[in-house]
Amino acid sequence: MLEFSMLFISLAIFITLIKFFIGNTVWEKLLALNLISVKVILLICIYAVYKKNPMLLDIGIIYGIIGFLTVIILTRFVIKGGRQK
Repeated sequence: MLEFSMLFISLAIFITLIKFFIGNTVWEKLLALNLISVKVILLICIYAVYKKNPMLLDIGIIYGIIGFLTVIILTRFVIKGGRQK
């Protein structure tokens, strides 16, 4: 069952990655990046349960913090005008 979940989440990441590349606006691309980050965290957590390794949960938490900060920094960059200034 966990293998099916990991496969399904990997497929969802791939579909979101396609949406990232064909997104029209910066906001769609930023949302897709955030969704990919959340799905990777979920994938790491399911893999930690699958391998019965609690250290991977710590890696998932750290990845979550980094992903959150990345989205915040990119959002501020876009709001302030980005490279157009």
